[in-house]
Amino acid sequence: MKEESKFNRGMFSLNREAVEHRHTGNVERSNPKLSLIIPAFNEEKRIEGTILSYLEYFSSEQNNFEIIVEMDGCTDGTEEVVRKLAKKYANIIPIKFERRLGKGGGIVRGFQNAKGDIVGFVDADGSIKPEEFEKLLIELENGYSGAIASRRAEGAVVVNQPLVRKILSKLFNILVRILFILPYKDTQCGAKIFRKKVIEEVIPSLNTHNFAFDVNLLYLITKKGFKIKEVGIRWEDKYGSKVKLHRVIPEMLISIIRLRLYHSPLKFLVGKE
Repeated sequence: MKEESKFNRGMFSLNREAVEHRHTGNVERSNPKLSLIIPAFNEEKRIEGTILSYLEYFSSEQNNFEIIVEMDGCTDGTEEVVRKLAKKYANIIPIKFERRLGKGGGIVRGFQNAKGDIVGFVDADGSIKPEEFEKLLIELENGYSGAIASRRAEGAVVVNQPLVRKILSKLFNILVRILFILPYKDTQCGAKIFRKKVIEEVIPSLNTHNFAFDVNLLYLITKKGFKIKEVGIRWEDKYGSKVKLHRVIPEMLISIIRLRLYHSPLKFLVGKE
């Protein structure tokens, strides 16, 4: 049995045995404490390990925790893997869309389906372990309205990230901080968590689902005056990334500039995505 988590003050008591004995029928989703969204595009080789690691780490009572796996445009066996797990664990909620929505679009659909008082999302590749995600949950106990994982905040540890990606990530962050005056050192790290009321306030204003989605989300939340904590975590670059730098770099630049124009008097030049 794993030692009890530090985050044990009434919201979750972490218990592996509860996962092993979870019943396999339909679960009442009216009152989960946490909804965790995992957007998964062609992740058949990694999604099972990621889901089970979070399920095992956080689950105790069925209604305290749900995992929403959002799949859009998958052409591999991701859906089959997820639905097989959903038959065994009732708090795994698969949602599928035939067309490709992109990470941001998928997360928004997850937000719309979430029943928890707290809503978060994490990448499907396993780069962020559940014990690191838990650090974000703890900050909500400390009075913050949300928390974001960071590869550059104090205490962060980055493993196996190629130098070129590290440099490009840093340059992107500099551009974001200049254009949007955001205080965060890393807007793109793949784990974030918020109280549901925060998400409900900004969803109507989200206008981009591409590479600028995280910036869009944080910019709107910051404008609303919510307190968001940036938390240094251990992050490991996982083999099998689908990101192709020669395609992504121009797309990221265009997306971020377009978003800045949208939130300016020059909005008429770009319209809504």
